[in-house]
Amino acid sequence: MLVEAKMGGRRQTVMVGFAVALLLGVGVYLRIWSIDSSFTADDREILRQQFERANLEAMDESAEWRMKYDGEVDRSRQFQEELLKVKASLAASTKRVSDMQKKYITLQKEMKSLKETCKCKEA
Repeated sequence: MLVEAKMGGRRQTVMVGFAVALLLGVGVYLRIWSIDSSFTADDREILRQQFERANLEAMDESAEWRMKYDGEVDRSRQFQEELLKVKASLAASTKRVSDMQKKYITLQKEMKSLKETCKCKEA
């Protein structure tokens, strides 16, 4: 029974909130429609020109940003290509160093065996 009383109180609070919101909405609606809309032809023309000017400025700025973006994309693409070339060169150099190290080890073994052969003949 106590729970039902609390629920009824909440419902009443919500309904009062809706009623206040409805009244505020009606007030705003009436205020909007009470605005004097007696624009002259000159006023409309001035407004249209201002809108066109603002629209052209916005389009110019958009084109400018697009050009900057395109330039950055080109620079990024060039850097990516250079990076790939450097990576390929590094991989090739690393492979050459590895091959040279293997060859060096092989040559050291051959030299050691030749020295042992020479020592055997001297003795």
